Amino acid sequence: MSEMMLMSPILLTGVTLDWVAHRRWTWEFFAGMKEQKLALSNANGEFEVEVPVCEYIQALKSGEGRLANLYASGWRFFEHNPDMLKDFNEPIPAVGDLLQSIPEKLFKPLLWIFIGADCSGTALHYDVLETHAWLAVIEGKKRLALHAPACWDHEYEQQRAQALQVLETRYDQGEWRYLEVNKGDLLYIPATWWHEVVNEGPTISLTRNFVSPEIACKVANCARALEFHQLLPWLEGGMTP
Repeated sequence: MSEMMLMSPILLTGVTLDWVAHRRWTWEFFAGMKEQKLALSNANGEFEVEVPVCEYIQALKSGEGRLANLYASGWRFFEHNPDMLKDFNEPIPAVGDLLQSIPEKLFKPLLWIFIGADCSGTALHYDVLETHAWLAVIEGKKRLALHAPACWDHEYEQQRAQALQVLETRYDQGEWRYLEVNKGDLLYIPATWWHEVVNEGPTISLTRNFVSPEIACKVANCARALEFHQLLPWLEGGMTP
């Protein structure tokens, strides 16, 4: 799979169960983090508050109060817990990730933990810089509605309504695909595939965005447009001839 283009989502079941993260990243593990803080967002993806990790986990466990309804979306855990990087294996298609060769002082790795309560999630989007992504569920379940790349400049709200309908019915509809990612599963999401994500039950997941050589040119163009010029030497050097 490392030599092929990711043309459509690929779900691999149970392939991460041997990761140390499945034994170590428990609710109790995160509840012990008293010094570190999480940025929490509301259902619209807007920042609400920053709180200690332990306080947020306590709120999730109780299911009560304002914090329990918020979402920890995009925690760069490795900045204060670099030892956690040893708790999982890099999936094969991301081994040659061009972004990982960029010094962290120039560009922070696109690697995050997401933690959320039942029904929390991420609104319809495709991933940053038009990158590929992989998603692993450590606890709980994620449900996704996915759609192949499309230009929806004036149709976003209509398309999001369809995505929510797919999530509600739990079935494919037209060009929309429905997928469930359970504990131990690994999902590959190709560049510019739209997806809406909702958590079923309290959920812990890990995701990385990555750039393989066949999409380096498109990602470089996107980086240029966003004025991330510091990325270009690594992206242009890794382009497929």
